[in-house]
Amino acid sequence: MPQYEVELILARQLAGGLAVPVLLVDDRADTVYFNEPAEVLFGRRFDEVDALPFEERTAMLAPRYADGRTLPVGELPGMRAMRDRRPAHAAFHMHGLDGVLRPVEATAIPLESARGHVLGALVVLWAQELVPAAPPPEPAPPPEPAPPPDPA
Repeated sequence: MPQYEVELILARQLAGGLAVPVLLVDDRADTVYFNEPAEVLFGRRFDEVDALPFEERTAMLAPRYADGRTLPVGELPGMRAMRDRRPAHAAFHMHGLDGVLRPVEATAIPLESARGHVLGALVVLWAQELVPAAPPPEPAPPPEPAPPPDPA
């Protein structure tokens, strides 16, 4: 395991205690850690993949917009948070390492050293609720038959 700055070590400790899915990346956007709740979204346990280089992770997860277009890597929340030095959010779909396509939302916050250097980002993820399509309307009941004409 590489030697990380103390801020990343503390962020990993925090992520490990959170009940929400969290991905922690370093300043190159390589995976430093993801917690147990994130294992469900990633489709694999962290100890099975350990640290993943950014390129390998994005190739496997293949993040994309809901319409199927590829999400540019520069638009991933962790990348934007580190680049812009402020929180970033996005909704997208990603393939878990188990091959399942999942709609997710992610909010990233940049992590900086005491000297002001960007060290990485902490990315909080959650699965979007799949909203079932509205059921088709019930067919209109057939019209009542007209009463027979009055024989008067």
